[in-house]
Amino acid sequence: MPYALSFHLKDAETAFVPPFPGRALHALFYQWLALGDYTLSTRIHETPGPRPFTVSPIYRIDGRPVFRFTLLDDDLWPALRKGMGLTPTVEVMGRPLTLPPEGPHVEHCSYADLAAAAEARTRIRLRFLSPTSFRSREMHFPLPDPLLVYQSWLSRWNTFAPEELRINVALLDVVAAHVAVGRYDLRTEMVDLGENRRVVGFVGWVEYRVLRPRRPGEEWVRYLNLLADYAIYCGTGHKTAQGMGQTRRIA
Repeated sequence: MPYALSFHLKDAETAFVPPFPGRALHALFYQWLALGDYTLSTRIHETPGPRPFTVSPIYRIDGRPVFRFTLLDDDLWPALRKGMGLTPTVEVMGRPLTLPPEGPHVEHCSYADLAAAAEARTRIRLRFLSPTSFRSREMHFPLPDPLLVYQSWLSRWNTFAPEELRINVALLDVVAAHVAVGRYDLRTEMVDLGENRRVVGFVGWVEYRVLRPRRPGEEWVRYLNLLADYAIYCGTGHKTAQGMGQTRRIA
């Protein structure tokens, strides 16, 4: 069951924290997870493939600083909650941050409910909230190519969703033949990941259009919408566990 955890912070405490502390929040996630279940933390860290969580930068929502974790695997939440309960104050990049005493704001939705709610819309608009990029031919590719975007989402869905809800990879053939960029408003941003590693990503919004939808049929179009709905939990592209690729579907 995917979870989204939002942590509201104090203005004064975040004044000197860089706006993109992705690696530090990534470390905080593992610190909490290890406190709650060290064996699980080690397994998650050492298992190759898509990460079962995402980390956001620090945003401002209604004027307040917020950061966000999402969880794609049910096993993570009990351990993470236990670890958080042991550390009411944490340090991020050398700055103490006081967590809300009531804990994070928690949203969740089962994979089955996501699948049941998927519509068959032929216009899919997304906002990329943090710099997003892909690894393609050993290079960073900072453009929302529909095939790369859907490949990213499908990989995560099929890794973490129950077996009976997994989607045939033939969906990528549907994307290649029927999904096009209709409109967009994007810009590039440089992300400093530390240790002299910098990545260029894109932020902004893009609208995909499903062309000739009758050919693949309604079921495939629903899968396209389902994965777009899932993006708010799974993120897009690479380095989603370090703050990149935060994505939200918009009207």
